[in-house]
Amino acid sequence: MATNLIYMPTFRSRQQENIVLRSFDFGNHMYPLIEIIKEFDRKREGEKQQSFKEIHLGLIKDINAQKVFVDMPVYLKERASMKDEVLLFSRTVITNKEKRTDYLLSLAEQSNRIIPVISSFLNRTGETETVSFQEKELRPNYKSIAYRVLFNHFEEDWAEIIKVATTNDYIILDLDTMAPYPSPPIKQIISKWSAFSRCPKIVLRSAINTDIQNVNLTNNEVVFDADNGLLEQYKISFKADSFGDYVGIKKDDLTSGGTISPGMLLYDAINNQFIGFKGLGNKGEKKSLSDFEIIIVPEILASVAVKEMKLCGLTYLNENNKGWEILNEIKQGAQSGQSQAKFKRIAMEHYLHCLKTKIDAGQLV
Repeated sequence: MATNLIYMPTFRSRQQENIVLRSFDFGNHMYPLIEIIKEFDRKREGEKQQSFKEIHLGLIKDINAQKVFVDMPVYLKERASMKDEVLLFSRTVITNKEKRTDYLLSLAEQSNRIIPVISSFLNRTGETETVSFQEKELRPNYKSIAYRVLFNHFEEDWAEIIKVATTNDYIILDLDTMAPYPSPPIKQIISKWSAFSRCPKIVLRSAINTDIQNVNLTNNEVVFDADNGLLEQYKISFKADSFGDYVGIKKDDLTSGGTISPGMLLYDAINNQFIGFKGLGNKGEKKSLSDFEIIIVPEILASVAVKEMKLCGLTYLNENNKGWEILNEIKQGAQSGQSQAKFKRIAMEHYLHCLKTKIDAGQLV
């Protein structure tokens, strides 16, 4: 059950996430997990629509990582406000175990790198023995399979997972946004979880509370609703071999629309916490994308967190940190900062670089 994996950064297959997946060198100890939430990319006018297979094999081939977990997340809760393409994919593919399995099999030409992720359908469709079905169908094509179990479905799913898991597989315990410090119900799960040693175990959690809004941030202050404690607790408290999170950004509800709300959470690698920055808009001022360039970038570059990361002796802020480089280019006028999406990329690139730096320094081994 030996594995190089320490950290599993988890991405939704959306534009900015895909840019980061293609740009970052994940090294030997990071295996990204891609949550595929829609069938197609938006095509440009006049272009032929690529197939699911073409889109996702193309992306996976571009990712600089030893292994890539691929999931079509069964846990998604459908909402009327979800984007149409996400709802359609969820209803026609994700909730159909046969079709979902066929879609994973369509990617098998990259089976030397892909680890398909499967989950029980019991709490989604009421079907039983769905883990066994998927494992049987996928095993001839994939040497390694990952089993994803939500903490609140653990008891129902665990017995089936441990029947089929092999030494080449992985098990992912998904805590959603539950606090990274074991509560009594989680301690009962860990008792069973820790006794199982056949294959590597990963604990996954979204560090940033979904209720956090940019408009409520205070510049240069710690965001206490963003708790990254799993990074320090995954081995000690959860008896896991590795951990995962959503790469320093909020795990959103995949809804349509939304208003302009300039802001960003910057990862403070020294103290393992997030610092908030925002534009105008809390006192009746008009919010504008120019707030990113005029207010947010200068505040970040002059922040205490940045000064400490520069002086700490580790290379958290250097030319290999693409997020840091983009911030400086915006400050210098070399590129535009008037894009909310771009700051999502900056946050992810910076977070990934900081965690890779910690791993290389032996802090997360």
